[in-house]
Amino acid sequence: MDDRSLFTDAPAVPALDETEAAVVRLWEEALQVRPLGRDDNFFEMGGTSMLAVRICGGVERLLGFRPTADQVFDTDTLAEFAALVRAAAPVAAPALVRAA
Repeated sequence: MDDRSLFTDAPAVPALDETEAAVVRLWEEALQVRPLGRDDNFFEMGGTSMLAVRICGGVERLLGFRPTADQVFDTDTLAEFAALVRAAAPVAAPALVRAA
């Protein structure tokens, strides 16, 4: 597990809600970087297309909704990706938290 200080000097901004917290855990697992926060950028933290696919699979496993890798690429921050997940599966979002 890498320390975020390898990528940035900025502190990790805590998640604002349970959906963001669950997405943080998915990103940390895929990227192998801790701690991550809501303002972190997937690519700046070492993200690749293969890791984006892995994150999408994690969301699908937890919610039954599979975002596309392009949706990971099109969002600038973890918070923006979490908002996309929240909007696409608002009823299922609590399941994401319980299962993560």
